[in-house]
Amino acid sequence: MHFWSMAKIKFEEALRGLEDIVERLEKGDLTLDETLSEYEQGIKLYKQCIALLEGAEKKIQTLVKDENGVFRTKDFSIETTQNNNSK
Repeated sequence: MHFWSMAKIKFEEALRGLEDIVERLEKGDLTLDETLSEYEQGIKLYKQCIALLEGAEKKIQTLVKDENGVFRTKDFSIETTQNNNSK
């Protein structure tokens, strides 16, 4: 059984940990206590994966052309995308 440090874990590590837990749970040879412990750890890893993906999404930038025809990057935002789609 692995106990992951949620503060410093990378997405790939969290995902691999989640895959390992699913594999152990699918085998079906754990006790009830072990199963519950693995499930709880899996939920923590799942939440960490979601948080890491949301953080990565916030870092995405879009390439836009300004009024002079020069391409520049700007931070991606849902509001910007929605406003551009409504024009």
